Amino acid sequence: MNIDDLYNSFGMEPPSEDDKAGEPLLEKENKIRTRIYHSLGWGRQQRPLRWVMISSAASVVLLVMVGLYWYFNTQGSSSDMVAVVVPAGHTQHITLPDGSEVWLNAASVFRYPTQFGDTREVYLEEGEGFFQIKRDTTAPFTVHSQHLNTKVLGTSFRVKAYKELSHEIVTVVSGKVSVYQGETALTVLEKDQEVKYSKISQAPVALEVSSEDAVNWTKGKIILKSVSFEDIIMAIENAYQVRIVYDHSNFQSCESSIHFSVDQPLEDVMDLLKDIQGIDYRIAGKEVMVTGKGCL
Repeated sequence: MNIDDLYNSFGMEPPSEDDKAGEPLLEKENKIRTRIYHSLGWGRQQRPLRWVMISSAASVVLLVMVGLYWYFNTQGSSSDMVAVVVPAGHTQHITLPDGSEVWLNAASVFRYPTQFGDTREVYLEEGEGFFQIKRDTTAPFTVHSQHLNTKVLGTSFRVKAYKELSHEIVTVVSGKVSVYQGETALTVLEKDQEVKYSKISQAPVALEVSSEDAVNWTKGKIILKSVSFEDIIMAIENAYQVRIVYDHSNFQSCESSIHFSVDQPLEDVMDLLKDIQGIDYRIAGKEVMVTGKGCL
């Protein structure tokens, strides 16, 4: 695994200058160096000579990037953070420090503090989460995703924020939710309402939906209605731990609906997609080749 894979697996960007402020550089470098040695099983007395003599740019980048990853994700904030990484083919349930509950979908990365303070803030770095939040009028709850901030006092809702998709979605299952882009208020949603935020146009679209369908993945059922082809492909990839290869330009205007259970064989789901979208496919191990005229 290279360093890009390391960051991508956690859905994280290198730390900002603001994150780095507040501690002398030499002290940070010493912490980074010590953490790397301990991770590799090296004591200071056992440090190999060849490590000292490495001078290539690639090695320097590796040292700095890995060190910064460890430092800023374990010591970089005043409160300890817990990072949860859910691989493809799995979902995970979490109970937060305040008793709120979170269900994470496949291929998700989520961070939350070990203790909440005056505010309750969590970070959906990548993926999809269903949140059931305990009401506390003195401590608002905020989910920070890549482009949106979802703020509540106590309610249940879904946030879908996969980096590969061209949009982010917030869907309300119960109660009321406020959605922001940065500090700008976009909308207030209630039960069975959804906002779909385009990363391309940076515009929100409000929709009436079935919130039950939106969170049925927590029960192993995938229900997608009037969604893009990329949404369907990603759902299949995440459920079956496969990589689907296709010509994006042929299918970028396609919109379809599909319903399947994750315990169905992959072949059955691909046959269903073939009937719906008119595609052909070939499965080779963990890769699926999809062809067809698409929706040109």
